[in-house]
Amino acid sequence: MRLYGDRTLGDATVDNTPAESIVNRLVKLLQYLDRNHPDGGWSYLENGQPNWRRIVVSGQSQGAGMAAFIAKQHEVARVILFSSPWDYVDARGQRELAPWLAQPSKTPSNRWFGGYHARENMANLLARSYAQLQIPRDHTRVFNNDLPAGNRPRGGNPFHGQGLFNRANAEQWAFFLRAPAP
Repeated sequence: MRLYGDRTLGDATVDNTPAESIVNRLVKLLQYLDRNHPDGGWSYLENGQPNWRRIVVSGQSQGAGMAAFIAKQHEVARVILFSSPWDYVDARGQRELAPWLAQPSKTPSNRWFGGYHARENMANLLARSYAQLQIPRDHTRVFNNDLPAGNRPRGGNPFHGQGLFNRANAEQWAFFLRAPAP
């Protein structure tokens, strides 16, 4: 629903129209950039749709789940996940990974990268999720640094997001972006 705005694919309680969908917004953004900055190299569309093979998708938390789902559905240049997906179903009081995580991926596993903080609440589920997604172990980073000085924890999961927002991880971000291409 959130990706395509197609009610047949999702939960009817999610109220995303096709115009509000992630893919439609991406198309509109790329059209705008290509039109207003023609020398900027923004031609990432093919027949009015994203040319996924040229696009790197990434996100934090729910955004990483969306990026992972896109990479399952389309062959992308690379996918970089931060602290997600940890989608699960409750089966007799146990958290079992959501079935979509085990579905075949259009994006080869050597293009998948991911990181999460060892002390975030869902770290164990994230480790299982990354294994289910077949992210190579050498493409996974488990951060374990302390919160930055002056960073006051908010909410019950203060380390969620530290993989992406803590500048101490900049070297790992560079790895995610510059690791050898397949």
